Amino acid sequence: MSLRQRIQSVLSALLSLLGAVLLILLKEDGIFVVSFLLSISVILYGSRTLIYYLMMARHMVDGKGILFRSIILLDFGIFTMSITQRVGIFVACYLLAVYAFSGVIDIMRAMEAKQMESPSWRLTLVEGIVRIAIAIAAVVFGFMLRDLQDLTLIYASGLFYSAVLKMISAFRKTAVVYIP
Repeated sequence: MSLRQRIQSVLSALLSLLGAVLLILLKEDGIFVVSFLLSISVILYGSRTLIYYLMMARHMVDGKGILFRSIILLDFGIFTMSITQRVGIFVACYLLAVYAFSGVIDIMRAMEAKQMESPSWRLTLVEGIVRIAIAIAAVVFGFMLRDLQDLTLIYASGLFYSAVLKMISAFRKTAVVYIP
């Protein structure tokens, strides 16, 4: 990891920590801030993907797939921006999908790293287990109890958790393999 990437990772972690603290302080209105941030982030990601298509991907293999993905992301972001009555359900679905998927991927990466005798497989396994636990908590509080304040705290804890992991990875020594 280069110095620029480390600085970028630390700044991203600090912004995530600031967002988590802001969500904890805005208890009642935090869920609306969460849904707005999620919508904006999906719209920005879709826009970035569309710009990537226009600049480069239209000349690549599967360029049309990137175009379709960007249009779907933009539509999804605009659609979620328009949802105001079912905000808690949207955030619960988002948390469930993102954390469950990334948790399963982290557990699979940990099993692969264990087979390769990597020393960091335990941390990756713990990351996956925690992400799945956050997804289960989102299901319980979002769908079953319909408690928006606790759902906001779950999202803030997920932001805090990801910020801590970004800080750890930013300051972790990375090995560079040189092949002569």
